[in-house]
Amino acid sequence: MRKIPCTYIRGGTSRALFFKEQDLPEDKSIWPELFTKALGVRKTAAGLSAMGVDFPTHKVAVISPHQGPEADVDYNFFQVDSENYYVDNRGNCGNMSSAVGPFAIDEGMVEAREPETVVRIYNTNTRRIITSRVQVKDGKSCTQGDAVICGVPGSGSPVWLSFERPGGGLTGKLFPTGNKIDLFHIPGHGDLPVTLIDCANPVVLFKAADAGLTGTELTSLNTRKDFIELVGRVRGMAAQMFGLVDRWEDAATKSTYMPFVGIVSPPQSYEDMDGNWIKAEEMDICCRSFITRLHRAYPIAASMATAAAARIPGTVAYEVRRKEHASRPASGSSVVLGHAGGCTEVQMEVDGDEVIRGTVLRTANTIMRGTLWVDEV
Repeated sequence: MRKIPCTYIRGGTSRALFFKEQDLPEDKSIWPELFTKALGVRKTAAGLSAMGVDFPTHKVAVISPHQGPEADVDYNFFQVDSENYYVDNRGNCGNMSSAVGPFAIDEGMVEAREPETVVRIYNTNTRRIITSRVQVKDGKSCTQGDAVICGVPGSGSPVWLSFERPGGGLTGKLFPTGNKIDLFHIPGHGDLPVTLIDCANPVVLFKAADAGLTGTELTSLNTRKDFIELVGRVRGMAAQMFGLVDRWEDAATKSTYMPFVGIVSPPQSYEDMDGNWIKAEEMDICCRSFITRLHRAYPIAASMATAAAARIPGTVAYEVRRKEHASRPASGSSVVLGHAGGCTEVQMEVDGDEVIRGTVLRTANTIMRGTLWVDEV
């Protein structure tokens, strides 16, 4: 068996196995199989871990020193699909990005500077820079603090993530079709206006009202067969237009991670997943994320795309956002997203139709560190 140093880390609302590239085989073509073995994924028992229980993550991050002055480390993200038995590394996980800076500092890949260390991360998936500001004490990243984020119990040390010029990482364009709104013809439903936006990750947005929703729904969406079929069709069509699949039907098995789906509506009050009352006046836009089931919060990469769309006139998100904020300055403005887990604020800087930077608060902490034993590939 192969022994590999490994760290299990929470970043935001996600968790992943972290590896240093130097500890992995030089032949990167065998990494996907190695990662599926590491997560215990088997064709005969998809999603079953080596310990005989469902493993709580299907995410992997590989970190290495960056060659060049523009960044400190490279961050390569992998999403393991346990049901369809494949590994996708065409996109990023925004939440796990928050764990890269602390990991790089604690592993000595970046010099620790108190009280705050700035780590410049090159995400190899999107070919974009992410700047991470990490609190440091005694040469290590801090984990304890007063920062609170939705979807994570308790508090932790703040990690500020700035996604620098995140537009077009997959397609080369913020709006890949050249349109801010496209019409998808959905059999049995009619024409559905959508915004396809490639910002931190590819995302397709549509209005809740256009899908027969109020926008405040929670887990009831998981049992609505008509809505699940609608989302599947929309995701598939979007995946094809993003260039992720050749046929829209293939998205269900060949592009299960991307694109993200965002359902947007005007600010409104509702009870979130934890029973907290979220007031309409606390947000700029109400949103839900759904692929095969409701996301308990809202993915950070999708937050970047949704906040960007909410700042740019002509998108479906702009049409439903809080209008009294539409005249705020074109740079440095925040967009507060009201989602299933509460509210997330994104500092979204735009210049016309160009996204300069999106900044969000996260927390991260190491859960376990040790040696992973896997079968030889």
